[in-house]
Amino acid sequence: MVLSTTYYKRPLGVTLRGLFYIIEGAIAIFCGLLLSTTTQYIETYLNRLPQSYEISTLLQILDGGLSYSLIIWLIVAGSAGIIIGIGVLKGKRWAWKITIIQTFLSIATGLIYFSHTNTFPASKLIGTSFQLIMGIVIICYFFQPHIRAYFNRVPTP
Repeated sequence: MVLSTTYYKRPLGVTLRGLFYIIEGAIAIFCGLLLSTTTQYIETYLNRLPQSYEISTLLQILDGGLSYSLIIWLIVAGSAGIIIGIGVLKGKRWAWKITIIQTFLSIATGLIYFSHTNTFPASKLIGTSFQLIMGIVIICYFFQPHIRAYFNRVPTP
């Protein structure tokens, strides 16, 4: 029995979403590595500035274990983003599911941010609106039949 190889053309939106996951992951890893190498220098620089509430709070974060947690979180989340991006590009079902879950969580986070923060109303409205529109577009796009078919492909014997 010989298995035939079926080639599926990857939709442009899937390619873009996969590349965005990879780029976001690479940026997160870069930020984690940058923070791990520059924490001491930033702390030294901030100690020279006149003390204010913001600077003392930042110094507490950099001095405590929170900076190490943030570094680990950035590297782990960045690695996960790259893995998910590769899964999306390869049309893996698990990557489709993670994309849908992550997008719903992003929409929920945007709504919570909009309703519970005290920032300038116009910037809050613009940021949340953009996040909601992008989330809805991604979900609608990933639920289209030809996109679902790309992620649900099964080799034929």
